[in-house]
Amino acid sequence: MKILIILLPLFIFHCSQIQWRPASLAVERGWSETGKNIVQTEVIYEEKDAWNPLSGTTHKKNYRTKFRIYEIPGTLSDSGDPPIYSYEIGSWTLPGSVYFHSATNRLFWIQGINDEYGGAIRFPAVWSPKGFRSFEPKSFQKEDQTIFQFVPSPDGGKAAIILGKLRSDLEIESPVLIIADVNGQSSSYDRSYFEFPLVKWEETPEFRIRWSENSDLLYIRVQNQVFKTNEKSKKLEEAKEFPVCFYPASNFGPVGISPGGKGGDSDIARDMEAPPFKRFKDKPLVKSLNQTKDCSQ
Repeated sequence: MKILIILLPLFIFHCSQIQWRPASLAVERGWSETGKNIVQTEVIYEEKDAWNPLSGTTHKKNYRTKFRIYEIPGTLSDSGDPPIYSYEIGSWTLPGSVYFHSATNRLFWIQGINDEYGGAIRFPAVWSPKGFRSFEPKSFQKEDQTIFQFVPSPDGGKAAIILGKLRSDLEIESPVLIIADVNGQSSSYDRSYFEFPLVKWEETPEFRIRWSENSDLLYIRVQNQVFKTNEKSKKLEEAKEFPVCFYPASNFGPVGISPGGKGGDSDIARDMEAPPFKRFKDKPLVKSLNQTKDCSQ
């Protein structure tokens, strides 16, 4: 009887460890192009410990993502007020993929389908509190393709997308660049996207996409070469000169920032960090990749 009394608390503790419990990833945030809005992304799921403690991980299921969009009134003001928009989806989002565009009220992200967080089965998505429904990735993304990049243009009307087949050795096969219209205004005889096959693509700093300041051109770095294109030219052309910055890729997007004031995730007072994308400019143009730099700093 004494042994049972001693072992019972241990048994209860062990059972509590293998039951499903709520969990979440670290909250991500990003500035809009005007600096007037912040989008907060929180990935929520359920987890439980594995039977084998040496596995070093937990089982996870039922992923959800909550988006909260805050308005920042004035100059670097308090953002502790309730969000102006909230939206939830029934899956995970890829880290660093969430953008909110103030002028068009559009939210962009890369979304998963199953409980394999960060897995190859994922697609681009767009939502707007104004009832936006025109973006359809099935028109250009095939079932065996994985999306690696999804970057909206500065005006919020187009998006640059990198797709490819992810092999078991993590090499990307048959990469392709897509420029998709997200305005939903293409005529019936004109496709809402344009496709450009790429010789190679890797998720490394030597492979970058970068919108021009006015959204007219897209620059693509493929190792030691830079190309440019748009929906009018319908082809990739070697760029004789290009912007000095290939990062950030657009004038808004995900960054590690903290809202100012009190409220939101914490009651601790904190200073607001300035929007880093205000420095997004085409000039100076350069002719050598040795002259490029990271302009997010």
